[in-house]
Amino acid sequence: MRDIKINPLDFENDVAIGLNIPMNNSTGGFKQNYLTKDQIHANFKNLILTNKGERIMHPTFGSTIYELLFEPSVDGDVSSAALSSIRDAAKEWMPFITVQDTFVTFNESTANIKVSYSIKELDIIEILEMNIRI
Repeated sequence: MRDIKINPLDFENDVAIGLNIPMNNSTGGFKQNYLTKDQIHANFKNLILTNKGERIMHPTFGSTIYELLFEPSVDGDVSSAALSSIRDAAKEWMPFITVQDTFVTFNESTANIKVSYSIKELDIIEILEMNIRI
């Protein structure tokens, strides 16, 4: 039997843990996250979509996903390079996440990125899906 850690705030239905991204809402407010797994998902997405060097005082925060999307290459090359970039970022900034695999596909004006990851301590296996206009 595995020992699964649960954040005590997950039991408080009226206590938000953080904000979801994107941080815009048609009602003018922000969508809040009330579960740890949802906030981890949002934080991981933020990490991947932030360019290295973009965050003040944290020059290594982020990934190189945008650089990879605009390099001339083949789909398979982008997926393996994206996997490496995302694993490096997660290892440094969110070491509790294990990145399983990354798939990058393209259509006319969009890159679809799917990242499968797990968090052993919370017994979570998730897929983060992002569409980036190129």
